[in-house]
Amino acid sequence: MKSRRGQSPVRWVFTVALVLALVLGAGMLVLRWVRPTVTVTEVVEGPVVQAFYATGTVQPEREFPIKSATAGILTKRLVDKGDHVKKDQPLVVVSDPSLQFTADKTKAELAEKLKRAAAKTSPVLMEFDAKLQMLDDQLSIAKREQERYQQLVPTNAASQSDLDKATDRVKALCGEAESVKAQRAASQLELEREVQVAQSAVNIANWNLDQQTLKSPIDGVVLDRPTSQGTRVAINDQIMRIADVSPANLVMRAAVDEEDIGKVRVGQTVRMTLYSWAGQSFSGKVSKIYDEADRDRRTFEVDVRLDPHDQLLSPGMTGELAFILAEKPSATVVPSQAIQNGKLFVVRDGQLHQIDGEIGLRSVQRTEVISGVKPGDRVVISPIGSLKPSQHVGTDYLDPKTAAGLNKEPDQVGSFKGFN
Repeated sequence: MKSRRGQSPVRWVFTVALVLALVLGAGMLVLRWVRPTVTVTEVVEGPVVQAFYATGTVQPEREFPIKSATAGILTKRLVDKGDHVKKDQPLVVVSDPSLQFTADKTKAELAEKLKRAAAKTSPVLMEFDAKLQMLDDQLSIAKREQERYQQLVPTNAASQSDLDKATDRVKALCGEAESVKAQRAASQLELEREVQVAQSAVNIANWNLDQQTLKSPIDGVVLDRPTSQGTRVAINDQIMRIADVSPANLVMRAAVDEEDIGKVRVGQTVRMTLYSWAGQSFSGKVSKIYDEADRDRRTFEVDVRLDPHDQLLSPGMTGELAFILAEKPSATVVPSQAIQNGKLFVVRDGQLHQIDGEIGLRSVQRTEVISGVKPGDRVVISPIGSLKPSQHVGTDYLDPKTAAGLNKEPDQVGSFKGFN
């Protein structure tokens, strides 16, 4: 009987303890299910880049459209897409029969003008020469007559009046000869002018003939497939495009939103990724800012010259660009989504606390926090919603790198992970 009585208090104590443990465990389970849970990650030390983003396309710095200078039939196509060409190399021939007719006509007219201007074959000059020869003969006769009267007048064999008439005849013939010489000189100048005009016409006709053969303006590559042989083309119709696609002459041409164009400066550092070279980054600097915006897209073109690299780039490759505004190699950073309405929240000892920290550089994925937190602190990256400071919360931990990668702009595909 005594042993049973001695055991009763022990059993009672054990039972009470077991009940209390069950109640406490149940309470903790209920508390875990009832109190809200937030996602947290650690504050870390790392690089931060403040930038704005744009899309772009690899393009030659300058393209040369090859356009027809004449209307006609494309009779010869001497190159094709992808062919390498040299400066002044013939590309295509656009034939216009009327140009050959004009060239032949101008050559015939030039031959005629040359004959009319040549002293030995010109009928105009030969006519003047005949007149001059006739006047010269008449002048010789008149001078002999004048001399004869000059000898007869002193002997009274002829009168002074006869001598005066002979002298006037010599003067008249001399004057007429000078007039014919002047007319001949004027006619010769006119004939020479006609030759020059005819020569110019031949030059123009030959130039037009030469324009039928389109030549490369540079050493480069044919970018697109030329117009097919046998096609009728009009003046200024584009036949093909040529460009120098050597690495030194390729640029990344970005389409920058008008709200960001004021932040772009020549020489500004830009980092890029290309879809063709996933996982690799390129760098460069702004080389040119175009003044006029695309009227439909409201974007401005900006050329970025790439720094030397080992990858083979081709025109048409697309990618994304980060125009660097500021960067630090090391800073205290949190995922950008941790900044909620300009505020930062941390969880300490199971309680939610609001931090009035000073914010520094901001990127798509990471934001610098100058004060208020330190590496190792756990910041909330899930939406706070209606939660209040000092409220008890549960936590789900997410790796800092993974957490930063969750924050992307809608039009970004995560290519800039290595930049932030």
